[in-house]
Amino acid sequence: MNFNLDSTDKKILKYLTKDARTKVVDIASSIGVTSAAIHQRIGKIKRSGVIKRFTIHLNARKLGYTTTAFVGVFIDKNSSYQKVLEKLIPIKEVVEVHYTTGKYGLFIKLYTGDNDHLMHVLNGEIQKIKEITSTETFMSLEESLSRSVSL
Repeated sequence: MNFNLDSTDKKILKYLTKDARTKVVDIASSIGVTSAAIHQRIGKIKRSGVIKRFTIHLNARKLGYTTTAFVGVFIDKNSSYQKVLEKLIPIKEVVEVHYTTGKYGLFIKLYTGDNDHLMHVLNGEIQKIKEITSTETFMSLEESLSRSVSL
């Protein structure tokens, strides 16, 4: 479903991307429309799929996950993607999985407590998946930017 955002929809989304907890009444007051209209528009935007979900972004380091890594995954054949994905989903350290073009079949992001924990996840879980032929790991030194797409 293709969805065209008008200027009011974009204003609403700008408020929500800054803070998804922004009250409908506050958005309505700032934009100059009724709360009911804002509520209806948010519902319409959600149904269109433009808003994937409302969530919080936790600080991984504050929770003890001091190592962030990206892993390029080589799979035996492209048709194995879904099988590999199903086996990666239960690994709690894996937070993103991307099916990619180029060198890797998949590119994943994961958080671990430290380098030993990373080694355990790589050797003991990810690399034991039958359809994975090899991996290449990149460690993040710092997350310098994280944001939603712009409008």
